[in-house]
Amino acid sequence: MDRVVIGITGTPGTGKSEVSKILAKKTGAKIISISALVKREKFPEDKKRKTKIVSILRLRKIVKAQLTNGLNIIEGHLAHFYPCDISIVLRTNPIELKKRLKNRKWPKEKINENVEAEIIGEILIEALENQKNVFEIDTSKAKPEGVAVTILKILKGNGLQYKVGRIDWTKRYARVLINVSAGKP
Repeated sequence: MDRVVIGITGTPGTGKSEVSKILAKKTGAKIISISALVKREKFPEDKKRKTKIVSILRLRKIVKAQLTNGLNIIEGHLAHFYPCDISIVLRTNPIELKKRLKNRKWPKEKINENVEAEIIGEILIEALENQKNVFEIDTSKAKPEGVAVTILKILKGNGLQYKVGRIDWTKRYARVLINVSAGKP
């Protein structure tokens, strides 16, 4: 098998890591975790925001060095910046996402920032700007095993219903978006 690269991306809390592990187990794929690479490579940190400052060009070189023949899964909320054969954007209802991030004990500002990014589809927009073959899956109520099975369907060419355009949180959560942008809970 030639090299095949699948990108699994999405806002933090959408299930990327768990789904990637299940998918890798089912397919024998190699997982390349963006967050593990960022930690290992010691990218600088923005101490105020408690986040890493990642050079996409440097990250691309690091990821490229990790790829092997066969199936590779690049997993992380920056995975869509590396050229992939198929890019899967995991999406989660903003209310559910907020619950998940609260359970991780994230700071309120970071939760609001990520909920806002999910509402406006920031990761999806970036994926569309950087990838040719993009799909989106709603993980709000889905179990990781079911999401992995859905990705397998997409890989087999049976994922037309997961093409971009089905998920739009903007109308439903416009009020939440306005409140989050204004710094209200």
